[in-house]
Amino acid sequence: MWVVIMVPKQLTPEQQRARFAERGITFPRDTKVRDANKIQEIGYYKLKEFAYPFFDSESETYKNLSFKALLNRYYQDKNFRIFMLHAIEDVEVRLNNAVASQLGQKYGAFGYLEFNNWVNREIPKFQVEKNQYFFKSNLLKKIKRSNLPDLRQRQNLNNDGFPTVWTMVDSLTFGDTVHLVEAMAPANLKRLANSFACSPTELVSWIKCMNFIRNVCVHNSDLIDIRLITKPLPPSEYRTCILPVQGGYANGVAIAVLILKHLMNHVNSRYKFGNIEDSLKKIIGDDDGIAHMLGFANKAAISVLIKREYYDTEEVCD
Repeated sequence: MWVVIMVPKQLTPEQQRARFAERGITFPRDTKVRDANKIQEIGYYKLKEFAYPFFDSESETYKNLSFKALLNRYYQDKNFRIFMLHAIEDVEVRLNNAVASQLGQKYGAFGYLEFNNWVNREIPKFQVEKNQYFFKSNLLKKIKRSNLPDLRQRQNLNNDGFPTVWTMVDSLTFGDTVHLVEAMAPANLKRLANSFACSPTELVSWIKCMNFIRNVCVHNSDLIDIRLITKPLPPSEYRTCILPVQGGYANGVAIAVLILKHLMNHVNSRYKFGNIEDSLKKIIGDDDGIAHMLGFANKAAISVLIKREYYDTEEVCD
């Protein structure tokens, strides 16, 4: 029995433009060459990724989407990712410093190396020992690759070559710090959460979300259309800014943006969210429907990002 395998045929940029047009994306009449060049520059499948939210599976066409709007989504998402990453890095630095300060003050310069000092007692002892071994092993590798001058100074190292807690945190990834925070004893975690004006449960939920968003940003993925499988807890002061859905809140990017806003209010209260707000405004335009696609309650909700009076958002988002 012979099996015939259909090998996909490579389309030219002109044919890719025609394919988009056949499926409902509208183009100006006299820009065929320019449009084909733009598709070749960005990539057919990358543009298709940003067009997907407008795809109707029944008719197999894109609804209410022009090529100009598609390009706008692509470029504004790029700007949005850059500005989100900039703010998340500030949160990461502040979190690292808070972890180092707390562990150093309570357990000394090298007390963090003994996980039994500061971890949650409910974690099985064998698991604690296993986590400690892999953490220390990976830390030594990271130190060798680090360019931080203080990690080369003898006074900052113990006899085994491990750094003080204050220099150690500069070697961690955001994911590493999240794992340390998750493992903290309740009292330690509560104290850390207090510095971000939230509960321990909220802090863990939020920094895990920020770590995920950071990874999306650095890998150049479509951020504006993400759907969070594990939904983080909404910040209480911005709850009315998030689109309500059956069973809770929308799992679009809006909730991540508003978590970042809350965290930055307590990292740098003067941080300017104007670039993030501007990117979202250009994506949403005057369309509440697009705001809903991103998880915002309405198009006006994004204006809360540029307000300093973050403690009262009812008027903005309702």
